[in-house]
Order: sequence, then structure tokens, then C-alpha cells
Amino acid sequence: MFYQDWWNSTSFSNYYRTWNIVVHDWLYYYAYRDFLWFFGKKFKAIAMLSVFIVSAAVHEYTLAICLGYLYPVMFSLFLCFGMVFNFILHDRRKNPIFNIIMWASLFLGQGVLICLYGQELYARQYCPRENPTFLDYVKPRSWSCPLKI
Repeated sequence: MFYQDWWNSTSFSNYYRTWNIVVHDWLYYYAYRDFLWFFGKKFKAIAMLSVFIVSAAVHEYTLAICLGYLYPVMFSLFLCFGMVFNFILHDRRKNPIFNIIMWASLFLGQGVLICLYGQELYARQYCPRENPTFLDYVKPRSWSCPLKI
């Protein structure tokens, strides 16, 4: 089975486990357990954070390949809000209001991603660089575009 009933999740940890079973199992067996062995059983939170960093980096790398530019919004949102919500909205929260909070944050996160990546795409199309340096390829162009976006 590829997924379980992630839409009924009342916690982000449950959502991450049920959204994509194949990826979750792979990350658990080949990343989390290795990080847990490396850091020791006392540091489960650090092992979990390491898995989040790897997953966020792979997601951002995939998006950078597809779009043709690096704009680490997904990486930042995944690490900041994804990790915070994973610890705050944990599995002990069973009230349906937490499912509503989860859905609202998913909608809000998708909207922020679409707006910011669209803004960066617009800036890259209409604010070309003359003699770009390596830093110009890494730094978001929407931050320094003279056009009013």
C-alpha cells in the first residue's frame, strides 16, 4: 500500500507516517535507524532532526532540478514549521480540532510555496543578470530585483 488515511491525521507525526508509506519506511530503515545508531538511543530527537534535514534537502534538490534554480523556501518551511509542528502536534493530540489545524497549515504552506516560487520565477524572467557570479545563482533574485513585484 502506498498511503494510509493521512487526511484523518490529528498530528503531523501521524501525517508524515501515513502520507507516503514507501518513503516513510525507507527513511525509517535506512536513515533514522542509522542516525539513531550513530548518535545513540539517548538522542532520538537529533536522529529525527537529521532525517528531516535529509528529506528536506532531497525535496529542495528535486524542486531545484525541476525549476532550474535554487530557492530554499521548501527547505526552510520543511525544517522550521515541519519540525515544530511535528513536536507540538504530536500523537497524543486526538481532538478533531487538531485535524482542522493540520489541514489549515497544509493549505497555508502550499499557498506560501506557490506565491514565493512564482515571485522568484517572475524575477528570474524579468530581472536578468549581466555577468552573474556563483552567488547570483544561489541568492534569490526576487530579493534584489529592481522591479516592483
